[in-house]
Amino acid sequence: NGGFETGNLSGWTSAGTTSVSGTAHSGSYSAQVGGTAPTNGNSSIKQTFTAPSGSHTLSFWYQVVCPDTVTYDWATATLKDNTSGKTTTVLPKKCNLNGTWVQVSASVTAGHSYTLTLISHDDNYPGDPTYTLYDDVSVS
Repeated sequence: NGGFETGNLSGWTSAGTTSVSGTAHSGSYSAQVGGTAPTNGNSSIKQTFTAPSGSHTLSFWYQVVCPDTVTYDWATATLKDNTSGKTTTVLPKKCNLNGTWVQVSASVTAGHSYTLTLISHDDNYPGDPTYTLYDDVSVS
C-alpha cells in the first residue's frame, strides 16, 4: 500500500497522529503524518519489507507543511537494514512551506529485510502545527 490508494494505512504501523489525506503526489490519497492541530513530538508510519530480487532502489515522495523552523519542527525518514543492522537517515530534517513534492531515493540490497520509518515532528506550539504528506513508496 505504498500509494495509500486503499484510502487507509493498511500495511503500515502508525504511532502518534496519522491519517490519509486527499492531497496526493499521484492517485487520490497520501499518508498524512502529524496533524493540522499541534502534536507533541514524533508521529510516524513504518513498514518492514524484503527487497525483491533485482531491486536496487527505494523511493518515496514527501511534502512537508512546516510553518516553523527546522530547529523545532521537521520531516525526516530512516531506513534500517535489518539484515546488517545499519540505519540510514534517507531524509535529513526538512521544514518549509513551499508546497512542493520532493522525491527521496535510497539504495537497497535485494534479499535484505528493511524497515522504513516516515516521521513528522511537531513541538506542540499552538501557532504552527506541522505535518508531512508521504506518497508513492516503491522498491524497484
